[in-house]
Parts: sequence; structure tokens; C-alpha cells
Amino acid sequence: MTTDDQASDVPPYAAAVRAALSDLPHDQAEALLEDLEDHLREIAAEAGASLTERLGPPEQYAQELRAAYGAATSGKAQREPALRNLQRAIGSVTSSVWYQQLRAFLPELRPAWWVLRAYLVVLILTAALSPGYNLHPIPNPFSSRGLLEILATIGAILFSIRLGRRSHPLRPGRRRLAIGANVVIALLALPVLASMGTFPSFAMVESGAPEQSPDFASPYSLGSVTNVFAYSKDGKPLTDVLLYDQDGRPLTLAKDPDRTTDYPIGADGQPITNAYPLNQRRLDGTPVLQPRVAIPPWPATAVPASPTASPAPSPTR
Repeated sequence: MTTDDQASDVPPYAAAVRAALSDLPHDQAEALLEDLEDHLREIAAEAGASLTERLGPPEQYAQELRAAYGAATSGKAQREPALRNLQRAIGSVTSSVWYQQLRAFLPELRPAWWVLRAYLVVLILTAALSPGYNLHPIPNPFSSRGLLEILATIGAILFSIRLGRRSHPLRPGRRRLAIGANVVIALLALPVLASMGTFPSFAMVESGAPEQSPDFASPYSLGSVTNVFAYSKDGKPLTDVLLYDQDGRPLTLAKDPDRTTDYPIGADGQPITNAYPLNQRRLDGTPVLQPRVAIPPWPATAVPASPTASPAPSPTR
């Protein structure tokens, strides 16, 4: 039921909407504003909130009507009924409780978008300037390129936050340009995120048996690699050999479901997953022994010949 205060909101609200649309041609304005007061009274009668709380400021509601004008069906005979239906649909959506709650909540997400926007821009630039580079959600801080990517992300985040916290509002033209730029960033980031690799091993390590994606699981004719055994050139087995790729990332193997692996624990309390050979056991508890291998003959190092001793001179008489 409409109260006196709610009913008194209708004339000034409708007048403000008409004033905001006064620059339109007469026929368009009449088509948009037909039955405006009746529609506002219906909305005011639905709940106890004021029209401004239900529909937003009159200028915003007028902008929504203006933007929706082009969505009406073509043909003069069909335009006015379509506009009235569209006007009612817009009013129904903007006056709903969930729309008001969503509209009040969205501004709180702006700081998160400022940070995400900077992160996505760095990813896009890295993918564009470094074709074939294996991107990860968290760059490797132990490689020069990963460290540069981290520093660039920090700088971009600071700039994005400063840009988002500007005190003066943008003009309508610049505001549309800013919205378009944000949309372009989000669209360009989609294929980059889709082609991104999984987390590197240093970021996915957990105590115990870590779950991580294979960075070094190369298939061979006898199956996938489950362990690596290193030997010196004279055939001596080496232990605790740390392996890294060309970007300085630790080389780790995919977890073998038929074996359990005990990783050495570093001084920081984290397991070292790229130390080979791995200490593995089968599911029945028996250890996985080092295989017998054939060491290729290594060329012998040439030993420099010792100088020939000259004969001692014979004593003279």
C-alpha cells in the first residue's frame, strides 16, 4: 500500500526524469515517458522504500531508458508497445531487492579488480614479448625472468591502485573509454590464462607427499619417467643431484601411483622434490633399487709424457 510520502515522491521524480531526457526529440521523449507516472506509482506501491532507493537517482533511470531506446523493435506501430514493455522490465529489475544488493556490493570489489587488472596486464605483456615462454600463475623468483615478472607486477599493482583511487570523477567520454579498456584487458587475458602452465613445484610443495603437475614427465618407449639416476663418467652413482631446467625451475617428476616417495627436508622445513635419485618404495613396502646400467666408454684423458732424462756427462780426465 502506498503511503503519502511514497506518493509524494512520484511527481518530483518524474519531473527529474523528464528534465534529464529533455534533449531528445519530442516524439522519442513522448514514447519513452508515456505512462511514466503510472509506472512510478506501481513501483512505489510495491514496497516501503522510496523511488530513489528502488530505481536509483532520476538521472540514472533516465540514462537507462535512453540506452534502452535502441533495443525497441523497428516499426512505428510496434515501437511504443515495445518501449512500454521494456520500460516496465527495466523498472522491475532495478527495483528488485537482489539488484539493489548487487549494486551496493559491486563497489566493494573495485580494489580487488585494481590488483587483478595489473596482474593480467603483466601476463599479457609477458606472453606478447616472450613467445613460447612457459607462464605460471606464480613466477619463479629464482630465475631472472621470473624475478623481473614479479617486480613488474608489483609496480603495475601500485600504479593500478593509484589510478583507481583518483579523487576526481571521469567525464562520460573518458569513463566509457576506461570501461572499454578494462573489458579489453579481461578479454585478452582469457587465452593467456587458458594456455598458462600449472604452479611450479616450489609453489606447490607441501609437507609429506606433494601433489604437483609433471614438469619433467617425458614419455619414453618403456613408459613415463619415474626416477632419475645420475652417474659420474667413471661409473660411480651420484646421490642428491639437484636438477633444474633452462629457466632455473626445479625439475620434478609426476607422482607415480604405484610408488611412494620420501623427499629430503630442507633447512626451511620444505621437501626438496628435485633431488635425485628419489627414495622410492613400492606399495608393498619394498624399496626401489638402483637399476643396472651400461656406462659408455669414456675417452681416456691423455697423460702428458714426462721429459726424458738426459744422460749424465762422462767425467773428464
